[in-house]
Amino acid sequence: MIVDDEPLNRDLLRRVLQRDYEVLEAEDAAAAMAALEARDGDLSVIVCDQLMPGRNGTELAADVKKRWPAVKFLLLTGYDDDPEVKRAKMSGLVTDVVTKPWRGSALKRLISEILAA
Repeated sequence: MIVDDEPLNRDLLRRVLQRDYEVLEAEDAAAAMAALEARDGDLSVIVCDQLMPGRNGTELAADVKKRWPAVKFLLLTGYDDDPEVKRAKMSGLVTDVVTKPWRGSALKRLISEILAA
């Protein structure tokens, strides 16, 4: 699942991932939670932007981790030195942090590695 409030970002991510994966999209944390609930958490990886209106990526990651601990969470951010992002990574709340600008090949490789682990 891709979670990002920017339609263009969601579109770019979907285009990179759709050949290899089933891709769901959500425009914010609430829509992501609704999609997860509809699937009873049956999802492997969430790729989520950190900065979104309402609830941010680390807040969504905390909710997902509580309810569906097996779901892997990749956080996209241009601010990888943000203390909140660092804490989320160090605590295991997020599986990994991907810095912007991201590269499609590197993102696909990371997702593949996460799914293989």
